[in-house]
Amino acid sequence: MKNVWAGVLTALTCISAQALGAEANGLTARQSIRINAPPQAVWAVVGDFNGSPRWLPLVERSEIVLGANNKVGAIRLITRRDGTKVTERLLDHDQQAMRMAYTYVDGAVRATDYYPVLSVADAGDGTSIVEWSSHFRRLAYATDPPPPGQDDQSLTDFYNSIYMAGLESLKRAIESGQ
Repeated sequence: MKNVWAGVLTALTCISAQALGAEANGLTARQSIRINAPPQAVWAVVGDFNGSPRWLPLVERSEIVLGANNKVGAIRLITRRDGTKVTERLLDHDQQAMRMAYTYVDGAVRATDYYPVLSVADAGDGTSIVEWSSHFRRLAYATDPPPPGQDDQSLTDFYNSIYMAGLESLKRAIESGQ
């Protein structure tokens, strides 16, 4: 009888964990900007997986710690200006489509199931449209209410503001010829 109850408790624990995971809200952040430069020139900057310190104000340093730059599976160690660090894995790098996707591996992360995509598109008039978007879930999704600043709206606003600041900086860097 003892083994039966242990099995029932284990099953209920697994079901509860799955139910909580199923209730986690999928969140999205998306920003875009027009840059006065041809797509290939923009992609040369934004498509460099290890090149974010060149244009992203939040990043002080980037170092490929596993694999090769711009090769799927590469892992970079990002050191942010505030001293925090995060490692990220390159999931997709499509030169033709001018599209790159990556995810968090570990470190000072603010979200789970984080899947950002950077893409460059031809706007048809010698300019480019760069889009930075992501899908993610908040870390404290099983806590209701979540800790201050970790609610869905705060996290979405955080990523949208980072993406917009990054894209504006990218635009300045490319248009000024840096």
